[in-house]
Amino acid sequence: MVKLAHISDLHFGRANAAALTALTQALNEAKPDLTVITGDLTQSGRRREFAEAAAFLGTLKSRFLAVPGNHDAPVYNLGLRFFKPWARYETHIGAASIQRVNLGPVSVVGVNSARRAQPRLNWSYGRLSKSAVKAASAMAQEEKDAGRMVFLALHHPVTLGPGKAGSRIVSNGDYALREFAENGVSAILTGHVHVASAEPIAATGNRILSIQAGTAMSTRERGEQPSFGIVEAEKNKIRLVTRQFSGGAFEPGAGRTFKKIADVWRSAE
Repeated sequence: MVKLAHISDLHFGRANAAALTALTQALNEAKPDLTVITGDLTQSGRRREFAEAAAFLGTLKSRFLAVPGNHDAPVYNLGLRFFKPWARYETHIGAASIQRVNLGPVSVVGVNSARRAQPRLNWSYGRLSKSAVKAASAMAQEEKDAGRMVFLALHHPVTLGPGKAGSRIVSNGDYALREFAENGVSAILTGHVHVASAEPIAATGNRILSIQAGTAMSTRERGEQPSFGIVEAEKNKIRLVTRQFSGGAFEPGAGRTFKKIADVWRSAE
């Protein structure tokens, strides 16, 4: 079994200090094999916010894989945003390009769905380029052929969810889901909407499980207290427990188990 901690939408610059302290303690006590961070480590892409995010990552005892979110491109420095949108991210956090971590029977592939700008009024919804989809799909197929369960990590939702942030999926999302389903992706970890959920994706014939994280420690709550997920994965089985901030600590809630039968995810409850 492989244990992943899934955290998202930290929004340093809008941090809940008590939740940050509790999050660090909870993650280190959980001892995950990998902490997956699905974007928006900062609120506005400022240098001091990235420095705070990097300091937090330095306190984690586990390895981590992070992908950028829309808030991680500088908001107030337009020159940097348009010409070097990920310079600060890569200086403080790590690669903004596609990446992969193998953990025995599990592989996690990180994809950047955030964009400096888009040809529409709301840039925050993100976009998956066809080249990134092809590259991630090729990695997924390679890992599936090697007998591994494949998780993708990106910031933006691939299924509709609550509130304004969940009102549409990432651009090219339908195309991406078709490609990912055909090339062996088992689950997709996302953030952005600040609400935790987990369901098979009907558009893929329930072949892919969507696992959505809430905000881990920011004050930008959308009707839900800060939370993060513990994902335990083994062949054809995923167990998810959401831990929610309450009374100064992250308390585990009721878990959900999904099993893959005949290439289709089904709830085991």
